[in-house]
Amino acid sequence: MVDIFSQSPGLIVVVIKSQALSPPLLQRSRAALQRYLFYCNRYMNHMQSLRFEHKLYAGVKQKMEEMQQHNMSWIEVQFLKKAVDVLCQCRSTLMFTYVFAFYLKKNNQSIIFENNQSIIFENNQADLENATEVLSGYLERDISQDSLQDIKQKVQDKYRYCESRRRVLLQHVHEGYEKDLWEYIED
Repeated sequence: MVDIFSQSPGLIVVVIKSQALSPPLLQRSRAALQRYLFYCNRYMNHMQSLRFEHKLYAGVKQKMEEMQQHNMSWIEVQFLKKAVDVLCQCRSTLMFTYVFAFYLKKNNQSIIFENNQSIIFENNQADLENATEVLSGYLERDISQDSLQDIKQKVQDKYRYCESRRRVLLQHVHEGYEKDLWEYIED
């Protein structure tokens, strides 16, 4: 028997009562636990990053004010706020893709179709995750007068890319719902 319970937010305690389980059942229980922890850890990492990104708004506001002192207009510095908005949306989407993936059942309707759908979903998810990390890195950098135009272009390009990858991932999930492609684990 495997008991999973939470004593406080972010702390998950798992108790495996090994004396009551046969070796094959114990092996399945361990595999289920590893799978759960894989998805849970990724969800929690993005949740923690999302909390940090919300704190990033204060730093971005300060950067925007500094940039305005370097002869940029209020309109010209709005790209930073937009980038943090997109970053938060991407973090939130990524958090819930791990919940979605955890409950997604592996089915054998068509091995090729299944593999293509799984690969498409995982590639979309990984691409969005990588682009989100790069955007986050750009926003955490110090911006000097010398690097202002360069970083502005990089941030704008990356947040647009993140936004488009987020839409592609969500569209793929929506398409799966419409075509009834997704099957879920019912535990």
